[in-house]
Amino acid sequence: MTAIECQDISLKRGKVCIFKDISLSIKRGQFVALIGHNGAGKSSLIKMLLGLIAPSSGKLSVLGNKPGSAAKKIGYLPENVSFYENLTVQENLNYFADLKQVPKARVQELIETLRLARVSNQKVSLCSKGQRQRLGLAQALLTNPELLFLDEPTVGLDPLASDLMYSELVKLKNSGSTVVVCTHELLLVEDFIDRAVILCNGVKVADGTVRSLSEQFDVPYEIVSSKAVDVARSDSKLSAFLKENRLFCPANKLEKAQEYLEGKYGIKSVRVVSPSLLDIYKKAIGKGRLQ
Repeated sequence: MTAIECQDISLKRGKVCIFKDISLSIKRGQFVALIGHNGAGKSSLIKMLLGLIAPSSGKLSVLGNKPGSAAKKIGYLPENVSFYENLTVQENLNYFADLKQVPKARVQELIETLRLARVSNQKVSLCSKGQRQRLGLAQALLTNPELLFLDEPTVGLDPLASDLMYSELVKLKNSGSTVVVCTHELLLVEDFIDRAVILCNGVKVADGTVRSLSEQFDVPYEIVSSKAVDVARSDSKLSAFLKENRLFCPANKLEKAQEYLEGKYGIKSVRVVSPSLLDIYKKAIGKGRLQ
């Protein structure tokens, strides 16, 4: 069952095309990263899925309904979250819980889960960036949403706070909710997501798992072994894979390369490093800008 279904959607503002003919299907329970350069159309796409702006053309549905009609089932954490600065963390959450008719027990649960108990009676104006982001996430999770959108949720956070944020999102995903995050922090998010959707100049240029995208864009794996690098310098079958004294091998030749190293040189213990989402992104964006 799908959480999001887009068919050839486009958005124009005057003569400017924000994005064009994007088709996208996201299953329920998936954790998806929406990535792209500034101005690629990511934030506009999320606003469209939230029902805040309408497409110029195309069809889309969210949780089986028109965008905006399932608001109670959807959570949203914008890049810049606004709070009542002179109210405490607890008072802010209580206020939004009352608006959404959410039991106070849910507020307390989120305060504990997101480690906000220590600052629950502190004014928001005195909270750190990480505390504010966790408060924003708590606010977005009040209704226990089936679908959650986040726009740059870890900007300005330290590594531990970022890891906590994504760990909580994985728990949400594992409970059956769908999570869609816009982010530039590719090395951070790649270990948590099921799939990445890459936009370039308003066009979807890639969509898939990190592994499938690495194969699609022929992003090589690295064979980490000083012995393998040494023999590759004088072996014509391996020298083509050398780059700045490092050994890179295409996915479709990786297994044969390992067998060759073991069979001819007895090199068994090598470490294979998979391509990163950043490596894939560079290739996809480079191709997208040529289109």
